Amino acid sequence: MLQALQASQGLTERFEVTAIERGSIVPTCAEVCVEDSVNLLLNEIRVASLTMTPDELVPFAYGYLVCEGLVRSVAEVRDVAIEGTDVNVIVDSFKPDDVDLWMEIRSSGCVGVRSSWLDLEEPVRSQLKLDLQTIFSSVSTVNELAGLWRRTGGTHCSAIFDPLGGLVSYAEDIGRHNTIDKAVGKALLDGRDLSECFLVTTGRAPAGMVAKVYRAGMPAMISNTAPLSTGVELARRLNMTLAGFARPPRMYVYSGPERIKEASQ
Repeated sequence: MLQALQASQGLTERFEVTAIERGSIVPTCAEVCVEDSVNLLLNEIRVASLTMTPDELVPFAYGYLVCEGLVRSVAEVRDVAIEGTDVNVIVDSFKPDDVDLWMEIRSSGCVGVRSSWLDLEEPVRSQLKLDLQTIFSSVSTVNELAGLWRRTGGTHCSAIFDPLGGLVSYAEDIGRHNTIDKAVGKALLDGRDLSECFLVTTGRAPAGMVAKVYRAGMPAMISNTAPLSTGVELARRLNMTLAGFARPPRMYVYSGPERIKEASQ
């Protein structure tokens, strides 16, 4: 079994609480996730402020910029400087007038660049084929990796896998969107080609998350919970594979069933 080890320092706090169970009242301690506000700056211009788990900020910055379409690849990034909870990314070319700062409405909530998927039209072209058991095994792996969740119950986890189910990267965070940014950032910084990889997440799948996976170059996204209508519509428009409620022995495939071997037979 994979052992997901994550340091508690700075990521959790312990509180004295009262446990009530079967009529008994017992004082105990509980570990709680730390929430912090992180500002992402591009050439010293703030492009996003997000509430998140305050770790792995460098891969987060790379992943966020790629997944939100602010850069095409990590090669465009010249430097990342972290000062407290400010993350300043330096790129060669950036037009501040192109960034529309607004109160972005996401289910996780943040202030940042206006993220639109309405202009995403080019369909995915991929030869990826996934064995059903590979998908279920990957879902189980994500559950094993989520060590911070097991201690606190307060995080999501996303992981990227190769076609055979080999782990490429993963990340935990209090925000499900952030887990994708961090996992993608780690993989890209390792020089991985994600075009034949797939992502498994514990979060719901709205269009904003499907768009992140698409921009990162992956043709398939698997969740162990529900998609939202915008996510299904976008996945179908982009020819992506989107599956939800992936819990052995069953799942729902909302888009792109031809990439799953048993579903296409």
